[in-house]
Amino acid sequence: MIEDKAKGKRWIAVPAILSVLAAGGVVLGLMGVGGISLTAHKIYNQIAMPLLRLLGYLAAGLLAGQVVESLGWTAKLSRWLRPVIRWARMGDASGAAFTTSFISGILANSLLMAAHQDGKISRRELVLAYLLDNGLPMFLVHLPTTFFIVISVAGSAGFVYLVITFLAACVRTGAALVSARLMLPADSRPPAASGEDRMAAREGIAAAIRKKFVDRFKRVVAYTLPIYVLVFLLNDWGLFQWLRAVTARAISTGFFPIEAAGMVVFAFAAEFSSGMAAAGALLDAGTLTAKQGGLALVAGTIVSTPIRAIRHQLPTHAGIFNFGLASELLAISQGLRVLSLVLVALPYAVWF
Repeated sequence: MIEDKAKGKRWIAVPAILSVLAAGGVVLGLMGVGGISLTAHKIYNQIAMPLLRLLGYLAAGLLAGQVVESLGWTAKLSRWLRPVIRWARMGDASGAAFTTSFISGILANSLLMAAHQDGKISRRELVLAYLLDNGLPMFLVHLPTTFFIVISVAGSAGFVYLVITFLAACVRTGAALVSARLMLPADSRPPAASGEDRMAAREGIAAAIRKKFVDRFKRVVAYTLPIYVLVFLLNDWGLFQWLRAVTARAISTGFFPIEAAGMVVFAFAAEFSSGMAAAGALLDAGTLTAKQGGLALVAGTIVSTPIRAIRHQLPTHAGIFNFGLASELLAISQGLRVLSLVLVALPYAVWF
């Protein structure tokens, strides 16, 4: 019993270390060390309020995922995609996560982690299901907010960019399905619960949801809070700006000898809409063709992919999963994202 309690508390070590680092960084910032100056106004507006909103989204996604999992709705959610999921040898939990990933990535990730902690899916299936969710679903979730910006601002270069990123998302989805088919056992589905088990589960469903939500949300806060603060401080210290400049310069000189294309790469790496605007302006001026502009935007995506993963995804992923698993998932998924973009863009660059 004592050994189990000690084992159950080991997870606190990593967030405790991260919290010490974050607190130290805040102290240095308040002292003006490193060229930044933290003030009460800045902490409130740029750290505290955005962090509270983020934790609110995570809490909602975590609670919804726990309700769906505890009430046994995973089979219903996966019904429409069951033939595809079954072909990939995944279970209903993975199918439900894939279905909800077209609506919310946080909810999909919460479903996967809840199923894994309850022993319904293996770690390998979790990783493969996560990669599946980060293919076509992620592209389609962001498409409504990006389509009109891309087409209206970047024109034909934006259209080329959208086609390449869409095909790359399809490649990642197909690769995840085939990998799951080859790597998962022939029947990875958990045994169905008996009528008595389901009745007993319903009797304590509210208490079970409350307990699991509270336990898991504690971990979410413990991981998300210090990582969010550390990422904010690293951004304020100029780390991500420096990485953007270095990687954008390397790609633009190695693959795009045209100075204008390098401008697009750097602008996109700095900010999505500014890259689109740069591509559109150079396209209108005749400095770049649609092909060159589209490929430059893809290169900007490649440059910004790991940086955006650390800034925007690591805090939420570490809260839902854990720091080690979150880092693994992000490294694999972002590496596959870059690889899929290269695999689609290179044939287009050479043959069209």
